[in-house]
Amino acid sequence: MSEQQDRVSAAMNGEHANGGKRTRVPAIRDGAVKQEQQAQEQGQGEESQGGEGEEAVVAVQSMEEPQINLRMSVSRLHCQCCLVPLKAPTIKCEAGHVLCSGCRGSHGQVCARAAKYTPCVEVDHVVRDVPCAYEEYGCTSWVVYYEASDHHRSCPFGPCFCPDPSCDFTSSPLMLAGHLASHHAWPVTKFVYETPCKLEVPGPQDKLVLVGEADGSVFLVSQCALGAAMAVSLVRVSACGDAAAGPPQFRCKLWVEVEENLALVASMVATSDLSCVVSPTEQSMFLVVPPELLRAELGEAPALMIRVDKVDDARSPSAAPPSRFPNRMLCSFKCGAVHQ
Repeated sequence: MSEQQDRVSAAMNGEHANGGKRTRVPAIRDGAVKQEQQAQEQGQGEESQGGEGEEAVVAVQSMEEPQINLRMSVSRLHCQCCLVPLKAPTIKCEAGHVLCSGCRGSHGQVCARAAKYTPCVEVDHVVRDVPCAYEEYGCTSWVVYYEASDHHRSCPFGPCFCPDPSCDFTSSPLMLAGHLASHHAWPVTKFVYETPCKLEVPGPQDKLVLVGEADGSVFLVSQCALGAAMAVSLVRVSACGDAAAGPPQFRCKLWVEVEENLALVASMVATSDLSCVVSPTEQSMFLVVPPELLRAELGEAPALMIRVDKVDDARSPSAAPPSRFPNRMLCSFKCGAVHQ
């Protein structure tokens, strides 16, 4: 009985199952030892909290200032004198009209309280740096507000439309190429500028997508029946129409050659956002593949060859026709030659 009591007493005093013992705490009535332990624990806690606090301060200091997106009427960012986008530095008259600093004289002729102006520093912060409207399509540019419309006309991330009439997908050209590959199973081929790219001659309803490895520019190869022949064209996919984009940025050669028979066209590359159906026969220039080159009895399957050159980078004389003949078509056959 006494032995059992000893075991219970030992367990209460902290003996472990493996025979180890914990250090006993002397039972002092005034609780001095317990108070000392509490003081040590409190000191360790304060030290730990102090370290965490210093790290928190450093983390807050390293964080960027929070930002928000605001929606407002466009007219609030237009000069109330010249009625065009505000150009910093901006000023405000006593009547509260916000205008470009260059419009001070003109505004004074129509506003009775235009004797005194104050700077609009807050407005300057807004109009000096605004995100591109095509940010959701991948553009990360920030532009001066009064130049935003010019940037949008030439932004490579401007939205284009899926050419499938039953699909309403809209996105940047490069994202559109991925959409055509994943959702419509259209072949997408990467190519190198100034280097011929060999493709299969597309069928009557087929579409081919080309992507330039150097800059990610997207091109669409379209075709349609032209009697017994086939018409093939190439357009650059871009939201910047020909008028906004200025002179064409690319020139191309398209040709089909089987044995000694050749059909070739060389022209500048037009631009389209694909909002309308792209038909080769509606383009200014397109390749006509005669039925003789489409027949299998010639001994080999015909291949469509495409070469695209950047206008600024095309230094080779063979890269494009002479400047006085910007577009040309050639058809030659073993039995003779025909030039158009």
